[in-house]
Amino acid sequence: MANQADERQNIIGDLQAWIRQNRDLGAEYYLDEGSRPEVIPVTAVVPEVAEAPAETSEPAAPTPAAAPTKPAPAKSAQTKRIQTKRIQTKPAPATDKEAAFRAICDHFVGETLALIKGQPAAGPATAEPLLETHAGDAAAAMAALKAEVLPCTACELSGARTNTVFGAGNPQADVVFIGEAPGQDEDQQGEPFVGPSGQLLTKIIGAIGYSRDDIYICNILKCRPPNNRDPQPFEVQHCEPHLKRQLAILRPRVICCLGRVAAQTLLKTDLSLGKLRNTVHFYEGVPVMATFHPAALLRNPSWKRDTWDDVRKLHALSEALQAEEG
Repeated sequence: MANQADERQNIIGDLQAWIRQNRDLGAEYYLDEGSRPEVIPVTAVVPEVAEAPAETSEPAAPTPAAAPTKPAPAKSAQTKRIQTKRIQTKPAPATDKEAAFRAICDHFVGETLALIKGQPAAGPATAEPLLETHAGDAAAAMAALKAEVLPCTACELSGARTNTVFGAGNPQADVVFIGEAPGQDEDQQGEPFVGPSGQLLTKIIGAIGYSRDDIYICNILKCRPPNNRDPQPFEVQHCEPHLKRQLAILRPRVICCLGRVAAQTLLKTDLSLGKLRNTVHFYEGVPVMATFHPAALLRNPSWKRDTWDDVRKLHALSEALQAEEG
């Protein structure tokens, strides 16, 4: 009996020492919040234990103590080993991840610049008569084009619209974002990307150092489709010429298509967004990148990380092109 009491006291002593060593680690001690055990007061698990009685010819019964509660096994030496292993397998520090992404980004920019230099000499870009009319003043040319487009009735979407959503931003922007069509908030206000998805886009571009005044934002369609459905081919046929004239005035360094529909329409392809995101494309010699539409990110927040990587590559490419041009 005395041996049992000694063994019990030794276990309790080890447990108390382990708790003292680890109690300051707090929530950060558990990588997976879902696996974090319930916090049990120390006194409920480790009662105070008196010195073991001296051995006599008639061994005394062990001093009664509170029975270990059910969570006590979670504090055993085996649990200690498991939790120590978790600490040892923490993910790589953020600085390491950032360095790895920066290397990927630099490789992407280098490959894209090589593609641009290796392309055959492009023919003259689509000319926009309004630029000549306004002596090369992009702001004046864009304002004149907007005045032409606002009253458009080329397709049936004009009959249900509240406002034509032409586009907004800097008419001399280096970066242009293109979506597929206005939504309800955009139709009400006559401005692109002003609803919940637009607010998210504003945060995304802000995170890479741009404001909405630095870039230009527009859509394939200038009127809202019923129930925000995808644009129909005949609607694109009537509305896409307006987009092409906008791009001819803007002459951006980089274009970013937001979502599958915008990318497929501008690039005349049926590739999936997954494949479109994996490489750079060209529209009349201008590099085109594709990423998720902000509305898709609201439904699938797990895609935000990929979008964040996409727009950082976009920013790096724009900066590199600007440096190349001096």
